[in-house]
Amino acid sequence: MKQGKANVIIAGGGTAGVIAALAAARNGAKTLIIEKQRCLGGQFTAGMQGAWVGFSDKEKVIVKGIAWEIKELLEQRGAMVVDNPETDVCYLYDTEVAKVVLDEMVAKEPNLSVYLDTSIVDTVTEGDAVVGLIVLSGTTLMEIRADVVIDCSGDAVVAEKAGAPFEIREKKDIQPMTLMGKISGVDLDKVKEYYRTHPPVVDHHVPPAWREFKTFPGFMHFGLHDELENVELPPNLEYLRNWLGIFTSTPNPGEVTINCSGAIEAHSTEGFESRSEQESFSQKCLYDMSEAFKKYVPGFENAYLSAIASLLGVRESRRIIGDYKVTLEDFNAAREFEDSIGRGAMPAGAHTPDGITMYVYNLEPGKSMTIPYRCMLPKGKDGLIVAGRCVSYEAPVANCIRCMPQCMAMGEAAGVAAAIASKQGISPRDIDIALLQKTLKDQNAIL
Repeated sequence: MKQGKANVIIAGGGTAGVIAALAAARNGAKTLIIEKQRCLGGQFTAGMQGAWVGFSDKEKVIVKGIAWEIKELLEQRGAMVVDNPETDVCYLYDTEVAKVVLDEMVAKEPNLSVYLDTSIVDTVTEGDAVVGLIVLSGTTLMEIRADVVIDCSGDAVVAEKAGAPFEIREKKDIQPMTLMGKISGVDLDKVKEYYRTHPPVVDHHVPPAWREFKTFPGFMHFGLHDELENVELPPNLEYLRNWLGIFTSTPNPGEVTINCSGAIEAHSTEGFESRSEQESFSQKCLYDMSEAFKKYVPGFENAYLSAIASLLGVRESRRIIGDYKVTLEDFNAAREFEDSIGRGAMPAGAHTPDGITMYVYNLEPGKSMTIPYRCMLPKGKDGLIVAGRCVSYEAPVANCIRCMPQCMAMGEAAGVAAAIASKQGISPRDIDIALLQKTLKDQNAIL
């Protein structure tokens, strides 16, 4: 087996992982990304999210740092839709340009290397410490040792393989998945005029009623309940009548992004037949929804499904049991943690497991919850930091902590913490929190 060495290994170069890698490398650590996809960015790019939700508390920006740097690079290329950058709860961006921007940022870092199309096979442990990974590229196995491993896999793959405690809800309770897509050839002026003269009735009351966010740029429509209310649908499409389907404009003329419920009552951690069924069903939902838009929404008459994401969107899977678990009470109280490494303000809550709607818990404008560093540390394990949607929190907190800006903030904190731990030869659990926070603030992060 081949052998390798790095100061910091990033397991997963997705939304949290690529930021973690940039942060670790910029702080002096020889850093390596292991990514199973063909590009970096995860849901931010391959997942084709398009709506970058979670930047403000509806009064002011609460996330900056490397995420803000990416935003500015995309703006320079005309690949962003921004109304008021200080108060927009979300920005709309071009997912394909984002792939290029991330590659260029990574290429500028001499301390950073990337292995794409590479899978994690197992962990290397010594006692309770994670000291490396075994990875597979093509048909070649490699054991790579590191001072710190950062699990940004989304599914807590490294933590699970290392025997760290975690929880995952039963299938009947877990949030549905989504396969994103893009529709081109849309007459958005006609779409906007239609909804101006036919304001939604049922969809207006569907949580979280995105139209209530006055600081949302571009155009978004939530649901198809009104459009399909009096329509005769074939039996195989009856489910669309109550299905969650959202479309959002993009920086490109005549293009919208579709976000609709996909696989329900399923675990993304399962493989083989189960995962194939999740992918197929989600793709069917996306196609069916795009056809419904075309047939029943004025402005979509000449539109067509132009792209399907290469990565299934997973809202929920494993969550580690960390040194601290963020609670719904913490969110509702807009808790200020002493070990804060970032902030979140989007409504807590979750998509209902039936794929129909959402339930939410809102904070008042101007309020946000801090994210404690401790929720990123798996209980009983050393040498390992977790960043992204699989950190330690109660399930109802999900929609506040799993949004991409928050995952990026956690990634940046994890990267800085790993670099500090590697340099000082200590466990990530033992680093000086004040030093971590000062370093993050010096990098323009908001804590």
